[in-house]
Amino acid sequence: MILRPTTSRVHGYTLVELMLTVVLVVLMLGAVVYNFSSTGRNARLDEGATQVEALFRFARAHAASTGKQVRILFPEAETGDNAESLQAEAPGATVRVTFEMDPVGAPGVFQELPEAALYVQNISDLVSIQQVQPGDESTNLTADTTAPAPEPAAAAAPVDETARSPFSSVTFYPDGTGDSVSVVLTSRTEEDARRMSVRVVGLTGSIRRQVVNDPSDPETTPPASATEAAAEGAK
Repeated sequence: MILRPTTSRVHGYTLVELMLTVVLVVLMLGAVVYNFSSTGRNARLDEGATQVEALFRFARAHAASTGKQVRILFPEAETGDNAESLQAEAPGATVRVTFEMDPVGAPGVFQELPEAALYVQNISDLVSIQQVQPGDESTNLTADTTAPAPEPAAAAAPVDETARSPFSSVTFYPDGTGDSVSVVLTSRTEEDARRMSVRVVGLTGSIRRQVVNDPSDPETTPPASATEAAAEGAK
């Protein structure tokens, strides 16, 4: 009996098969990179809203712990005569945070709050303020019940505390309450066309976030403008 050596045939890949494999791998990598970059762009608005929420909580806690009012200003949403002055004092700032440094000796005189600088920087880098609306009458505190009438010395207060649009600021008080307000944010990334609302209830301090306009979701509708909201409140 003669044994013949057996040889195994090795099947190699053709050039066409290799090219198809390379193309598929490139397409898959491209899809992964696109999804990652898209998610990163959208994350800026989400992170900006998170920073705004954190700022509201910080301002409320700071006012309650120090016994001094804390006021958050929104220069981008200012519609009063001093809008240009506010923006000139802090160019590029989306928000400003001030506090009543000496409530007894100089009531109504507010100064910049250094401890809030990191919040201000993060928010200004991530989002812009499209509009600021007052909260519902059922949850919003009136000026008569929350803030004492300014003394004559308040006339010498800095520019940022002069008469302004009622929708351009929110104040937190030493008793743990504050103004109810809804702030509409937009991302500084043009690819993200969403708008997000962050609403704080002054009496309880509860905060709610909501996407109010998403081009990919036809059911979302933009909120009324601050002017329209003011007109409704006057009726």
